[in-house]
Amino acid sequence: MSDPTDTAAAAAKAPHGIADVARSAGVSSRTLRHYDAIGLLPATAIGEGGVRRYDDRALVRLQRILLLRGLGLGLADVGRVLDGEQDDVTALTAHVSWLERERDRLARQLAAVRTTITRIEEGRDMHTTDTFDGFDQTRFRQEVEDRWGPAAEGPGR
Repeated sequence: MSDPTDTAAAAAKAPHGIADVARSAGVSSRTLRHYDAIGLLPATAIGEGGVRRYDDRALVRLQRILLLRGLGLGLADVGRVLDGEQDDVTALTAHVSWLERERDRLARQLAAVRTTITRIEEGRDMHTTDTFDGFDQTRFRQEVEDRWGPAAEGPGR
């Protein structure tokens, strides 16, 4: 049987309880227990009463999990990505770059939609150059080709 002082020492090094982590991350404690069960986010320590506790490194891993899930990755893929990367700072820096590009794309879309509203309200003609700024549909190309076949090349086709 383990020494209770070892459990207390480990829990002291993991200051974040499951309820606080779940609430702050916007996930349920059930989700965190599931992530623990599948090895994606093991609890750093188990405190009194069996309460899972997390250290700062676990918080970083959870942030990365949530970022990758936000990109649409399944849990198995998230695990593979995280297991394949050892340096959190490098991985997070790359993610910051992606988020900044995404923010800029969304800002262009927002401006395009606002311009469209203004043109409609004022009865002005639309312009293709600014109407679709920030709308990148190429990510759907494979789905379209799978469903309807390859696109014909050339203008207006």
